Amino acid sequence: MASPEVDAQLAANVAVVRTLVERVVNGRDDAQLDVVLADDFVAHDTGPGMPAGKDGMRALLRAWRRAFPDWTDTIQDIVAQHDLVVIRVRATGTHLGPIAGIAPTGLAVAWDIIEIVRVRDGRITEQWGQSSFPAVLEQLRAAAAAGTRAP
Repeated sequence: MASPEVDAQLAANVAVVRTLVERVVNGRDDAQLDVVLADDFVAHDTGPGMPAGKDGMRALLRAWRRAFPDWTDTIQDIVAQHDLVVIRVRATGTHLGPIAGIAPTGLAVAWDIIEIVRVRDGRITEQWGQSSFPAVLEQLRAAAAAGTRAP
């Protein structure tokens, strides 16, 4: 059984991650990045050529929003232990801008994400993630090759 102090710390860690999803991703409030991400933040999987720190996160958000202007993350599960928060998210968006060299198809797509986030002193210091987005890229490539454009 955890102590009240440990329970409070876990709740605070979860709140930081929720802020990232709800205010930054869904609310488009990028000023919150400086609140929730530590100065030494490292994203371990931003993708080729993308910086791993705050600047990489900003660039990643811009790229995703350009490709999927209505992009929304819905938290499915969130679990905290020690300084880690694990989150399972369902992301949705309509492909209205270029991504990975694929012209807009207009397709509504969804993908699943699991992220592990480390929180220290109320800020996110590290992030690792896996998603089903590669399958979405294949779907978009196939649609673009076929000349498919959703209405």
